[in-house]
Amino acid sequence: MAVTYLRKVQINELAQVIEIIEEAKQVLKGRGVDLWQDGYPDENILRSDIERGIAYFLIKDAKIVGVAALEDQGEASYEHIEDGQWSKQSQAHYAIIHRVAIAQGHQGEGLSSIFIQHLLTVSASLSIHDIRIDTHFDNLAMQHVIEKNGFNHCGTIRDDQGRPLVAYQRFI
Repeated sequence: MAVTYLRKVQINELAQVIEIIEEAKQVLKGRGVDLWQDGYPDENILRSDIERGIAYFLIKDAKIVGVAALEDQGEASYEHIEDGQWSKQSQAHYAIIHRVAIAQGHQGEGLSSIFIQHLLTVSASLSIHDIRIDTHFDNLAMQHVIEKNGFNHCGTIRDDQGRPLVAYQRFI
């Protein structure tokens, strides 16, 4: 049985983060998903994630196999939701799972799901029980992972460029 856990990314590991993100961009492009094809997320965003202490590596059997961010300060794009609504039980302080990427050669191992579950544990340890996540409308694989992990579809939010994203929420 594989042993998986999370650890925070250190600034001297930025190149590894960029490599995993670039691999994920190619996978998305190959699937015909127009997500992360315009330079986002760039080095500045990834560096900021690390410096703010919100970037995590997923480790499997002592090897880095994924990266993601767990935002705990809210975000402007989550303030307005279309075609639905956030739960009436929504809390003022919520976490957002962002930029989940699995390293090349490890897609199809169920690691995105494991990663999300570990991030839920981190959220609980921070006493954050309202967790949100979004993805591109064409990213059906990620939508499946999100729904499989108990998130409820709430509506549509828009990114900084005004592009629509499918928005989800769950409570722990």
